[in-house]
Amino acid sequence: MSIEVQIRRGTDAENAAFTGQEGELVYTTDTKDLYVHDGTTVGGQVVGSLAAIADDSVTFAKIEEIPANTILGNNTGSSSDIIELSVAQTQSLLNVADGATANDSDANLKSRANHTGTQAASTISDFDTEVANNSAVTANTAKVTNATHSGDVTGATTLTIANSAVDSDKLSTTLDFGSIA
Repeated sequence: MSIEVQIRRGTDAENAAFTGQEGELVYTTDTKDLYVHDGTTVGGQVVGSLAAIADDSVTFAKIEEIPANTILGNNTGSSSDIIELSVAQTQSLLNVADGATANDSDANLKSRANHTGTQAASTISDFDTEVANNSAVTANTAKVTNATHSGDVTGATTLTIANSAVDSDKLSTTLDFGSIA
């Protein structure tokens, strides 16, 4: 003959207001959770859920051990379970190029003297200030203005030759106009 054993049962709300004896088990009929009581703690301690593990109840310590130098994450582009990320996947998420280094000071890495190649002036934030402060550049790039001419030829930018200013005496004798008939 078998013996039937029943443990105390009730709703989750009823258990939350109840303080059971030490070692007493309570099954909640609505949430399907099992609680153990200690004689002093109202509501007892949840032992387990037959329905599901409660949200935010699993700590990192309860997750399986992972290999050394492993990063857990999600690079799928949408919600997913946690996956182990490879070095390449981690670099992609962090936007770090393969072979990038962090073994130099910011000052040295940012110093223009340590870079080779060319760079467009438009990408240099203080280009105009540096050019203005450089006397050699200023002297070599100063605008040259034309003098204003007077006499038979006049003007500052566009020159004008006065009518009848050029006669046959002023033409070079080395010019060959061909034969005039």
